[in-house]
Amino acid sequence: MLSTNTYRSSRPVLAVLLALAWGGTVRADSTDIVVVYPKPGQTITASDSTFIFGHLSDKLMKMSPGKGSMTSPKLTLKINGTSVPVYNSGGFLAFLSISPGDFIFKLKVTGTGRHKGLTNLAEFDLPVKVPAPLRELSEDTLRIVGDYRPPQGDVALSWGDRLDVQFLGTPNGMAWFSIPGVVDSVPMSETAPSDAPYWGESVFGNGQTSPPAVGGGIYSGFWYLPRGVTTSNAAICYHLCKSTKSGKSDPSKDQLKCLSTTSGYRVSLNSPEFPFTVRFTDSVQVVRVGPKSGYFSIFQPRGVEALAVGAEADWYRIRLSATQFGWVARSSVETLKPGILPPKSRIASIRTYDSARSVTFTFPLSGIHPYRVIEQSPRHLTLQLFGVTSNTDWIRYEYSDSLVDYCTWLQREDDLYEFTINLTHDLWGYDCYYADNTFCLKITKQPRNIHTLKGKTIVVDPGHSGDPGAIGPTGLTEAEANLGIALGLRKALESRGAKVVMTRSDMSNVALYDRPVIAKQAEADLFVSVHNNSLPDGVNPFTNNGTSVIYYHSWSADLARRILGQLLTATGLPDHGLYWGNLAVDRPTQYPAVLVECDFMILPDRESLLRTGAYRSKVAEAIAHGIDDYFRSYQDGR
Repeated sequence: MLSTNTYRSSRPVLAVLLALAWGGTVRADSTDIVVVYPKPGQTITASDSTFIFGHLSDKLMKMSPGKGSMTSPKLTLKINGTSVPVYNSGGFLAFLSISPGDFIFKLKVTGTGRHKGLTNLAEFDLPVKVPAPLRELSEDTLRIVGDYRPPQGDVALSWGDRLDVQFLGTPNGMAWFSIPGVVDSVPMSETAPSDAPYWGESVFGNGQTSPPAVGGGIYSGFWYLPRGVTTSNAAICYHLCKSTKSGKSDPSKDQLKCLSTTSGYRVSLNSPEFPFTVRFTDSVQVVRVGPKSGYFSIFQPRGVEALAVGAEADWYRIRLSATQFGWVARSSVETLKPGILPPKSRIASIRTYDSARSVTFTFPLSGIHPYRVIEQSPRHLTLQLFGVTSNTDWIRYEYSDSLVDYCTWLQREDDLYEFTINLTHDLWGYDCYYADNTFCLKITKQPRNIHTLKGKTIVVDPGHSGDPGAIGPTGLTEAEANLGIALGLRKALESRGAKVVMTRSDMSNVALYDRPVIAKQAEADLFVSVHNNSLPDGVNPFTNNGTSVIYYHSWSADLARRILGQLLTATGLPDHGLYWGNLAVDRPTQYPAVLVECDFMILPDRESLLRTGAYRSKVAEAIAHGIDDYFRSYQDGR
């Protein structure tokens, strides 16, 4: 998963040969070591420890032939004084302590020459940058550092919205904020830090987290914006005061020292610019719960209209219903003329249309509305239509349809219509789209002859290609390893009677978002994306590795679980987890989809195996066995 580049510096081989043969010590101006990760000058996202990996050149490795063991017997690699094993492939991997600031990895290779002397064969320094964790400020000097966890940029708010303000300063003070000409002396309290634990360790590591680095000096306050207050592009003023002691002998001379400064972002309150209607211009739009935050609803089509009521940086806040809001990127919408409102619709009737492969629900509306589908369980779907009011008196089913059990509707609140579908079988997939102003929800039926792979259309996706993906210590790219396993998977599935569609069959570039399009056009019954893994900075790869499978939709969970079980049995690798993950190839709703992280290619021994056809075939057979198991074990219905 981790994309990396290499850092290489080489020296004339003759000097190395002479040094190794005669036992002398040669100080190298340059080295014959290739560091794949990290890159020189890179900022490491961890602050206390991280990994470094790469390989020694063929020239060095030829001087130290392996004698049956996995690691080189005659070469010694030390990084910052720690001995690091070098595998017969030349690969190495270390997990080492680091310290904040300009940090240097010092790499040094030595060998044993003819006279048993220790020979310095290669050495160089690799500089990186390590961020300093936020520390509590000293109480000796009154300081306001500035914004603490500020918004993404400038903010626009409307009446009733809450303005949250935080800054970092000297602990144990008295603080408040103000907006000149608008509000004065809004009290602030010193609070404990609320930063979440490092995501890399909590997701891919052992889950243990360090205590927060900041113990005090974080000041927080809030203010609800009333009607009638208007200002544009105003800075927030921070104020901090503290007593200064003049001496124990005369406390009466203690003084109150105060500082003030302004925020790094600006606010507009009840701006006459808002509200206004925006129209989605992207073909597939995501509505988020906050700027650059999680997904509220996926796959909104072009033409959806909504009311923009606020902003933060490059994001608009849109009102969906009385209490529901979302965020969209400014670049993905167009602003309509003043006075144009989003559509309002009343649903009078709903009808289903049955076919061999699907059941389609139709909702006649007066415009193109935002929507959300909530997957309550594999047999229960709830559709939310925003800006819609119920006048529903009729729901028409078809007698031939055996998938739909019954449906209910509910006016959850003003402008929020909910329609719940109860199924007789587990959901296989669905699709949402507009035909003019009619909203269509098409539910895919399970494939015929469900308990066999024969005749099923399986889309196999070798991950990456335009980018290399992760890179192993000796330079094997994830794109290459993925393709090798995926081709083996195609062979294994076809031998079981499946029809296999590849998103790529060679190293040609296929864009990420084109891969689900290929699957949809092929009318895929299943989608499997093949990958190999790496880790975020700061997570120990020696104790956190193995095989894992990732899904997004609830009806894909059993497929992921069965593939993972077969991989664990076939490879003997550690269980690195069954994951729900927000990944582009897993999000499409038309079919079950999973992403398989077969192995960890940053480990030298695992990378060596991934180069071999035998191991790739073993992994491919395990994935095929898991898919076969999924079909054979599928529960038909009630």
